[in-house]
Amino acid sequence: MTEQNPKAEIEKGVGVVRTLLTHPEEALALLGTDRYKALKIRLFFLIGALAGAPLLILVILGFFWLRATIDENFNNYLRWQMENTKQSVEIFLREKTSGLKFLVSAYSYDQLSNQRTLQEIFAKRKREFSDLVDLGVIDSKGIQRAYAGPYDLLGKDYSSHDWYQKVLVRGVYVSDVFLGYRQIPHFVVAVKQELSDPRGFWIIRATIDIETLTRLVSSASLREGDDAFVINDDGILQTPSRSYGRLLERIRLDMIPERRGFNLVKRQVANAPVTFGYVAIRDSPWILIAEFKSTSYAAMMDLLRRHMAALYLVGGLILIGIVMNYRTTRMVVNWIHKADREREEAISQTEHSAKLASIGRLAAGVAHEINNPLAIINEKAGLMKDILEFSEEAASCKEKFLPLILAISGSVERCRTITHRLLGFARRMDVKIEEINVNDAVQEVIGFLEREILYRNIHLQLNLAEGLPRIESDRGQLQQVFLNIINNAIDAVGEGGIITVTTRVIILPDGRNQLRVIIRDNGQGIPKEVLKHIFEPFYTTKEKGKGTGLGLSLSYGIIQRLGGTIEVESVTGKGTAFTIALPVRIEEGEKPA
Repeated sequence: MTEQNPKAEIEKGVGVVRTLLTHPEEALALLGTDRYKALKIRLFFLIGALAGAPLLILVILGFFWLRATIDENFNNYLRWQMENTKQSVEIFLREKTSGLKFLVSAYSYDQLSNQRTLQEIFAKRKREFSDLVDLGVIDSKGIQRAYAGPYDLLGKDYSSHDWYQKVLVRGVYVSDVFLGYRQIPHFVVAVKQELSDPRGFWIIRATIDIETLTRLVSSASLREGDDAFVINDDGILQTPSRSYGRLLERIRLDMIPERRGFNLVKRQVANAPVTFGYVAIRDSPWILIAEFKSTSYAAMMDLLRRHMAALYLVGGLILIGIVMNYRTTRMVVNWIHKADREREEAISQTEHSAKLASIGRLAAGVAHEINNPLAIINEKAGLMKDILEFSEEAASCKEKFLPLILAISGSVERCRTITHRLLGFARRMDVKIEEINVNDAVQEVIGFLEREILYRNIHLQLNLAEGLPRIESDRGQLQQVFLNIINNAIDAVGEGGIITVTTRVIILPDGRNQLRVIIRDNGQGIPKEVLKHIFEPFYTTKEKGKGTGLGLSLSYGIIQRLGGTIEVESVTGKGTAFTIALPVRIEEGEKPA
């Protein structure tokens, strides 16, 4: 099945609607056999495209706007988290360097190089700062002249160590994390102090526990799966990482962090979106890196609380638009269907009335033309009778010719009655309204047909409701209708068939009573293409010479003049049912003319 082009479908729908407004018959032909369903589908998509396009655009714009807002808020949240952590580390380092600067300004080299004095200062500092591991004073040759701490490091030579070379250049230096003599991860904070004597300078050095740095980095508000760690310029981990290795291992990242400002990088790691944030820690060789695999719950909830109302409103508008589109489409197509059906019924009734009028004009002409020669025949027959009665010469022939003349007069009178009926049909003779019992009228008609029914071995079932109200109608014309329809049923079922006549009263929605007579047979039924023509004059399905095609047409006209309706249902191979609906009492203003 080929996929249809939505644009072509919309253009086709517009063309159908335009054609429907200008040439209804051509438009309905375009829609095919199931034209109203096809029209409903095309109108639904057409109205949906016209009404839903602005909403769709609004939803798309809202989606991109919301995504941009989420990205902005999320990035701001990450920046805030990392800036807080960065500031905590920088404050921690500034506190250590400031403490050492205070010592070199408050004490001389001779005082601090005294082992006892240094031990006292270290004890006081240790009580205030538990992360302090030891203190040491190093001379210009790199030899540690005084040491206060848990290790035996007095007299150690640091002249070849990297941190020592850098503090000589910078004056104040925070080192990378390293193992050193003690083979325990730590970092040092060192301050250089110049001397006026030939000794040149000296350095005071504090060793800091790595756990404090790790605790500060992990203080960032991270969710499960996220990670934060510190590396140096060579990519060596200064704190442990959940995902990228242990302390002092080289990080396994393919990006090279920069030391300029705050940076965010979005990447795909193991087919999942990951955001990396990194920022340099001032006055240190460190770079803080954070890996965010999930959005922050607090940030997302705050964002949703502020923006989901607009999304719900748009979704509600779309839902209302779809419902209104469906209801409008159904209403329009049902209106078109109803108008088309009413138009067809009006055309059918107009054609039916025109045919009946033609029959009336034909009947009037025939009756008029026949009445003239009948009058002459009647006059001549009367003259012949007078001659036979009063002429003595014809007395011998009187007994022989008088009965023949009387037969001629009787036939003329019968023809006159027929022509009067034709004229009455042409003039639509007034209906004679009286109170009648429909069950009695049906029984009388059955009495006329009883012999033929028995002769053909037809099973007649009468389901006549007891206590039927008497109705206001024309007894003779109703019996003519019943006679026509039952005669047709007899012809339809043939020998051994079943005919059922049912009478009952129903209550209409407006509270009025309606009497119904249902005449049903189990004959061959009427094909669907024939059913819509059965009330047309001169239309018959009987064999040639067996029907005039006027019975049902006249019956239809009679029931309409009596204020009722006649409907037919038929299934090929199963039978046909005629339903005659009559008002129990004709209201004033509804009385037939």
